[in-house]
Amino acid sequence: MTHPGSRPGGVGLRQWVADETWLKHLLTARPWMTRAYFEARYLVPDPWRLQTSGYERGRAEASLRVLEGRRYVAAIDVGCGEGTFTARLLDRCDSVVAVDFSTLAVRRAQRRFADSPRVEVRRLDLRTDDLDRTFDLVFCAELFYYFNAAEREQAGARLARWVAPGGDLCLVHGTSAHDRAPQAARAECSGRLSAEVIHDRFRAMTAFTAVRDVALAPYRLTLFRRIEVDRG
Repeated sequence: MTHPGSRPGGVGLRQWVADETWLKHLLTARPWMTRAYFEARYLVPDPWRLQTSGYERGRAEASLRVLEGRRYVAAIDVGCGEGTFTARLLDRCDSVVAVDFSTLAVRRAQRRFADSPRVEVRRLDLRTDDLDRTFDLVFCAELFYYFNAAEREQAGARLARWVAPGGDLCLVHGTSAHDRAPQAARAECSGRLSAEVIHDRFRAMTAFTAVRDVALAPYRLTLFRRIEVDRG
């Protein structure tokens, strides 16, 4: 999954997605409503123009740069959509599990990687489904905006569990107006969703340390590393 920031007027749309508006609360009030919204968007292939948008291409390149310097054996792309960025991850990873909760997106991704033994595509809803394995890279972009508070806590805990000791968690989310506001103004709206608020939830986890943090005008990329020792 991703957000509609690549459309004309993308700055306003990115802020709308990140900020807690009444309409966002309405769209994410129930899990089935969020799923229906994305299934409707995927009636048209590449609904967020990941393959043609300059913004999306730039974000993908920036994401790959954050991962530079390390080769990953097993990765998971959470919210993979049709697999556009999954294909790019193969430059950094030996194998990738690509998951999304949209049936239409998963079908297209499965067709895309039908002849690629390095990619496993499966349907998974991060809010309710779990995996009994870990990865040395967990990649998640533009996802947490669409969750309510309880879902964010559950999904965040799952992502943390999926990172192997010494492994990386890469988060990418669009910024909003209060990300760029002065400190005092940010404190007044700290309960609102933004890249800073989302990423700080993981920064507070004692098992992780932030090894790279890139704050750009339209989005933020943070690479966390799990420092917890696996004691068997």
